[in-house]
Amino acid sequence: MDDENQTHRKKSSSAFLKIGLVMLGVLVLLGVIQAVTAGTIGVGALSVSLRETRSTVPTTSPAEATSSSSGDSAGLDGAVGSDPSSTAEAGAQPSAEAKVADGSWKQARGLLTVEVTKVENEGGRLKVFVTAINASTSKMDLPVASISAVDDAERNYAASLSTSRWPASIAKNSAINGFVVFDQKASASGTTFSLTFAGIIGQLAPTGGAVTVTGVPIPK
Repeated sequence: MDDENQTHRKKSSSAFLKIGLVMLGVLVLLGVIQAVTAGTIGVGALSVSLRETRSTVPTTSPAEATSSSSGDSAGLDGAVGSDPSSTAEAGAQPSAEAKVADGSWKQARGLLTVEVTKVENEGGRLKVFVTAINASTSKMDLPVASISAVDDAERNYAASLSTSRWPASIAKNSAINGFVVFDQKASASGTTFSLTFAGIIGQLAPTGGAVTVTGVPIPK
């Protein structure tokens, strides 16, 4: 009798174990299905998320990026004391204190014509605007170092190498423009001056290699 009871108990235990394993397998299968479909395992507070967490990065449109870049640039310019809207140019307008004489004073020698178109007097410092025309078939050079002037009070001037803006070389059948700043202030008694371009170089340069424009007024 005892043997039969033990056998019955073993069979019952084995059946319960099989049922438990089947239920465990079902639970595992349900967990896998839940992980695939919902991205979590478990229920409520015991659930674990399997989905990848992605951070949201704000996008910036090209227009906003350009605006930001411009603002940063303006801030930097302000920090170093420069104004991005102001650009110094060689032929900038004279200050309110400058005296200006506009006109045309010219001299032609051979195939070279030199014309003074404007004179500025700012605090006694003269700036002379010049156009040179080379009508020949050969290049000519008018060196800045060879430019000089003398006024009617017999004061002599030379071109300032640091502040004058003169291209010097003129290609054939072309013209150049620039300005010459004298190295010293105009005399108080001077009213006109003569401007001389000497040392002109070129196969067809004027005889003597010089051109002088006379009677140019000194604005007061």
